[in-house]
Amino acid sequence: MVAKIAVIFYSTYGHVRTLAEAIAAEAKTTGVEVDLLQFPEILTEEIRGKMHAAPRGDYPDVKPDDLTRYDGFLMGFPTRYGRAPAAVSAFFDATGGLWAKGALIGKFASVFTSTASQHGGQETTALTTVPFFAHHGITFVSPGYAAADLTDINEIVGGSAYGAAGIACGDGSRGISEKELNIARNQATYFANTVKTFVAGKTALEKHAAGLTATEGAAAATTGAAAAGAASTTTSTAAHPEEGAPALGKAIPTESATPYTVDESTPAATKTPKENDATSEPAATTPATAAEHTPAPAQKETTPAPAAAATPAPAATATTTPAQQKKKGGIFAMCCGGNSSNYES
Repeated sequence: MVAKIAVIFYSTYGHVRTLAEAIAAEAKTTGVEVDLLQFPEILTEEIRGKMHAAPRGDYPDVKPDDLTRYDGFLMGFPTRYGRAPAAVSAFFDATGGLWAKGALIGKFASVFTSTASQHGGQETTALTTVPFFAHHGITFVSPGYAAADLTDINEIVGGSAYGAAGIACGDGSRGISEKELNIARNQATYFANTVKTFVAGKTALEKHAAGLTATEGAAAATTGAAAAGAASTTTSTAAHPEEGAPALGKAIPTESATPYTVDESTPAATKTPKENDATSEPAATTPATAAEHTPAPAQKETTPAPAAAATPAPAATATTTPAQQKKKGGIFAMCCGGNSSNYES
C-alpha cells in the first residue's frame, strides 16, 4: 500500500505557499502520493484587499472529512501572535465529528510556518498546534536538526527543530531563501519516509496476521472435519456393530476353503453314545449294525442283543452302575464320548 500525504497550507502573502509547493514536490520524490490543499478562507475578499494579501492559489480547499483519506499531514500557516491564524483554528474546530469517532488516530503530522522576524513565534506556532494533534491521536513528527542549514549563522535563516519556516520581514518584502527551501525539503523527505515506513510495516503486519488467520482457520477446519468424521464413524459403528467387526469375523466359507475333517484312525475321533444318556444317538461315524450285534453287558452269555430300536431305556443300568459317580475320564472323556470306566486308574 502506498502512503498518502496531504500538504495543507494557509498563506496570506505567499511565503507559506512557496514553502508548501517545495515540500509537496520533494515529498513526491520518496514514492508517496501527495495532494496539495488549502485551508478554507474565512476572510472576505474586501478584508484581504485591505490587508494587501496575495491572491489565493488554485488548489482545492480541504474539508474535515478529507483528512481520513491520508496517512499524514504537512500543515503550513503563518503565525498570529505565536499561534495559528483564525482560519486554521476554525478548521480545527470543525473536526469534532472526527474526534468523536477517533477517525484520525494513528496518523502523522508536521508543521511549517512563516514569521515577520527571527523570534516572531516560529517555535510557539508549532507548539500551540501540538495539542490539536494530541487530542486526535495524531503523532507529531519533528524534523529536529537533520538539516545542516539550521545551524548556519552566516545569514538569517528561518526554521527550528519543530519545522521549517521563512522570515518575511515586517512588510513582507523578504522572500523565502534557498537555505530555507533546503530546510523545508529536508523536512518533507524525513516526514514522507517516516510515514511510508510506518504504512509499509503496518501493511506487512496485516498481511502476516491475515495469513496466520487463514492458516489457523484451515487447521481448525481440518480438525473439525476429522472430529466430525470420527464421530460419524463411532455413531455408525454403534448403530451397525457388524460393520465395525474385523474382516475375519464376517468371512463366509467358500468352496475353495478347506473343510473340517476328523481323523478316524484314533478312538478320539469316534464318538459313541454314553451308557447313561438315553437320548444319545450312535456316532455318525459308527455303523448302525455295530450297535445291533453288540450284546448288552448284562446278557452277554445267553441272549443276543436286541435291535437298537427295541432296546429299552437303560434306567436300571443307571441305578445299578456306580460309574456315574466316579468318572475319571476328565475333559477328554466327556467331550470325546469315551467310557469313563475305561480310564479308571
